[in-house]
Amino acid sequence: MLPLKYRLKNKETFNAVFQKGRTVSNKVLVMKFRPGSNGETKIGFSAGLKFSKKSSQRNKVKRWMREAVRPLLENIRPGFQMIFLVNSKRDFRRLTSGLIREEIKNLLIKAKLLL
Repeated sequence: MLPLKYRLKNKETFNAVFQKGRTVSNKVLVMKFRPGSNGETKIGFSAGLKFSKKSSQRNKVKRWMREAVRPLLENIRPGFQMIFLVNSKRDFRRLTSGLIREEIKNLLIKAKLLL
């Protein structure tokens, strides 16, 4: 489970990252990020209804994303707010936790947020 101090929960902050953040993506995931106001790393996860109508599938993918980010927390540059989203065109049956782990690491490298 992702520690509480790293979770992005405030709705206004979530919307600000969506509207004003920069975007990096690949075939599986999309990451939106921006510098934070207080120098802390905050991370949010989202899987929309376009991805799957079933909440169990959306929740499973979000759990996989949280578990993929957790071991990387020490290596992520501090002071950024970021949101990871599942590409809605991707089929749930083709996703695995290993694939998500690999793609999250690739996105962080692409955005130059991984130390």
